[in-house]
Parts: sequence; structure tokens; C-alpha cells
Amino acid sequence: MTTCFVVPAFKPNHNLIVLLQELREKSDKPIFVIDDGSTDKSILKNAIFSNKKITLLKHAENLGKGAALKTAFNHILANYPYMTGCITVDADGQHSVDDVIALSVLNGRNNQLVLGVRDFGFNNKNIPLKSRIGNLLTRCIWGLITFKMITDTQTGLRKIPARLMRECLHITANRYDFEMEMLLKAQNIGMKISEMPISTIYIDDNKESHFNPVFDSLKIYFIIFRFCLSSLFSYFLDCLLFSIFIIMFSISASSSFILARIISGFFNYNINKNLVFNIKNNKKPIILKYIFILLVNLYLGFVFINNIEFYGYNVFYAKIMAEFVLFFFNFFLQKEWVFKKTMDAYE
Repeated sequence: MTTCFVVPAFKPNHNLIVLLQELREKSDKPIFVIDDGSTDKSILKNAIFSNKKITLLKHAENLGKGAALKTAFNHILANYPYMTGCITVDADGQHSVDDVIALSVLNGRNNQLVLGVRDFGFNNKNIPLKSRIGNLLTRCIWGLITFKMITDTQTGLRKIPARLMRECLHITANRYDFEMEMLLKAQNIGMKISEMPISTIYIDDNKESHFNPVFDSLKIYFIIFRFCLSSLFSYFLDCLLFSIFIIMFSISASSSFILARIISGFFNYNINKNLVFNIKNNKKPIILKYIFILLVNLYLGFVFINNIEFYGYNVFYAKIMAEFVLFFFNFFLQKEWVFKKTMDAYE
């Protein structure tokens, strides 16, 4: 497997030079460093960049870590088509070179996104409190929304197959939220995400990091909650239409449910396809799968509301109960079946 190292850098210190020297000594793989608009160029003028194995790519302005990674991905894919993937490494010296090398020679996971995950256990005293809390919150929210657990969602040490590198060029996020979008992209194309434990290193309580724990975390959380926003908007539209059909047109609860669900269903389809799951093609199987789920929803909702009404419950309570049950059913099937890109489409 032919891979390379990708190191995004913004205002790097001498830790970058130490990292590059060790990588050059311990591996013969090409190294791509991206200067993301650093104002102080002194470190980046070091003689080590004259080495043939190291390529320095430059941004005229600071565009963000995500933009730097996309610049490297595009350069590699366009000029080194034989590359099967890359290993991204942070420039601040918080990744052990031995871990980086171990990840680069990892066998048996060539078609997986492999994350180098740190130990955030409470027995580990090396982790700053803000980093521990941020990771715990993000990990829990990610698990609740995607039904899959990832130990370290914000790790910068990743082994990324070329197929995913190409997909990542379509991600609009350009800063730290890009790395969370990458996880979503991997899941959407059916790529397995695996983990490799690495050393947990924080230098001077992580003072050199340009990651803002408040602002950047909020952007990351927004990416995760995007999965739910579509369903929430569709739910409100569905309830509004349901109420209008019953109150203004005196249509039965079951018929109102069907009409409201058809209209809100196609609204939900377009939002999920274009904004949530970011599917660009218009192939018939996608909409046919969605219509199938919509018909199943109509049947289940119809039966549920009819039975609830039979026992004397208010139709609006019945509607809320039905939606609560169907929410999880819909979310899982849409994410894992309707809008899930298959592996074969990218081979």
C-alpha cells in the first residue's frame, strides 16, 4: 500500500521540524506540509524543506485546517494517482512518531478510515480538563445521533483511503468541523471506521493548539445535530398540516395523517437528500426506497392512530405518540439504507 504523510501547519513552532526529521529518518514515505497562511515564516524556511521527500504547499491566507487538508488531498490525487491513501498528522508535536509510523504500516485495514485514538479515561492525568469534557460531550452526542461510538472524534491522526480523500473534497467546512464532516462522509459511503490506540500527549496544557474549545465545538455539535433538524422541521410541518385537515376541513384523523405525511414526506426527502446526507445523484432507487418507507409509515401510522382513537384517546396525543415511535424507525432506515452510498459505487 503506497501512502504518504500530510501535515497541516499554521504558525508552527520547532515541534514541526522535530516531527519532520523523525518522520524522514524512520520512513521513506513522501511528506506533504501545508502552510495555512502563517504570518511568521521562519520555521517554514528551515533547510529541512529542501529535502526531496518533503513538499511544502502554501496558502496565501489562513483558510483553516479543513481547507489545508483539502489542498493536500487534491494535490496528491491529481499528481500521485498511485497513492492509495494518506496519514494526517498534527504539526504541534502531540502525536508520537512511533504511533504515526505504526498507523502508516497497519495491515488489513486498507479500505477503512483508521483513527488514532487517545486515552480519555479518568485515570489519565495528562489530559486538560477542557479537552476531557469536550471529548466526552462530543462522543456522547455522536453516539446518540449516529448509534455508533467513536472514542476520539477530534483526533488529527488518521489513516485515510484515497476514496475518502476524494469524497472529502466536496465537504464545504474548512476549519476544525471538517474532521467531523469526514466521519459523517465515511459513514455515508459505507466505509468502516476503526480505531488504533495511541499515546496521549499534551504539551504545555495544549497551549499551542489553535482549536477553540467553545467556538469550534459548537460548529462540530451543529454538524451532528443536522441529522435531527430535518426530522424536526418535517415533524412540525406534518403536525401543522394534520391539524389544518382536521380542524378546517373536518377530515378524519386517519385520512389527515395520510395526507399530511405524504406532503411532509416529500419535503423531508428533499431536505435529507440535498442538505443532510448530501446525495448528488438522482437515481431512481433512492426515491423508490424512500417511497417504500413512506408507504410503510402511512400503514403503521394509520393502524396506530385508528387503534388509539378506538380506545378513546385524543387524536393529537395519538399523533404525537405515533411520531415518537416512527422517528427512530425512519432515521435508522434513511441513514443506513435510503441515503447510504454503497461501497461498490466508489470502487
